[in-house]
Amino acid sequence: MENQKLKSKNQKSNQGFTLVEVLITIFILAVAVVGALAMFPVGLQVEKSAKMTNIASHLAQAKMEEIVSKSYEEISPGVSIEPYGFDSDFLSYQRETKIDYVDPNQDLESSTDDLGIKKIEITVSWKSPFEKEVKIFTLISEK
Repeated sequence: MENQKLKSKNQKSNQGFTLVEVLITIFILAVAVVGALAMFPVGLQVEKSAKMTNIASHLAQAKMEEIVSKSYEEISPGVSIEPYGFDSDFLSYQRETKIDYVDPNQDLESSTDDLGIKKIEITVSWKSPFEKEVKIFTLISEK
């Protein structure tokens, strides 16, 4: 009798997984795989956004270097906008340059008079899928 109970227990343990256990395992694995695959498009979008921001930063810095290399007198106040496609290698970008006189005694607020300091502000914007921008500025003074 005891031998028969032992035999009966061994047969049950050798039967394998039930259909419900297999289905639950497949469901859990499917959810995990779909979740992992959903991360790839997000990663690609983040990478593209970082690349476009980096290009915009370089375009802004290049314009800033071009302006700062001039003498104080050569830098005229005003606004200039280079439309989308101003550079054939970067068709998705627009660049705006704004140069103002500033008052050092009024927290660098814009001034109509030349008090010896100019503010150069460069904004590079692009569409991807929303319009984004990178903005840099610097101050230059009369020597």
